[in-house]
Amino acid sequence: FTKGSLDETIKATLDQYRPSLSAKGIEVDLDLNASDEVLFDSDAVGQIVGNLLSNVEKYCPVGSSVSIRTFQNGANLTVEITDSGPGIPKGDREKIFRPFYRVSNALTDGVTGTGIGLSISRDLARMHGGELELMSTDKGARFRLTFQVQSIQETQGS
Repeated sequence: FTKGSLDETIKATLDQYRPSLSAKGIEVDLDLNASDEVLFDSDAVGQIVGNLLSNVEKYCPVGSSVSIRTFQNGANLTVEITDSGPGIPKGDREKIFRPFYRVSNALTDGVTGTGIGLSISRDLARMHGGELELMSTDKGARFRLTFQVQSIQETQGS
């Protein structure tokens, strides 16, 4: 774990995907509220968020949108990524976290990928003492990443 801000990690990861999202006309809405410096694995969080943004890039149609929100409540950090794409069929919602599982439909057929990104992302979240979940939504897909961190003040006092 290193000292850093969740919001800065989100911005840096988004910067990597912004050109491809812009090329598809995907609008990005940011609502960042976790700027405090804490101790966390920013590489793992960046990889999880990057995987979710990569899926937005692959599966959301031209002209759609993605919203990224962060929350900080003491030692608890949350990232929510919500897109306006086709969503995930109810029957596939838990399966998408299985290694090598890929939803197959007209939108996803022909999109390259191995089907391990969400499995790895959930494993990374759990190794960080957190969770990656697909939340219920009427349209698109909404993923919530939650994890706990230590504040800088806590570690300096011990």
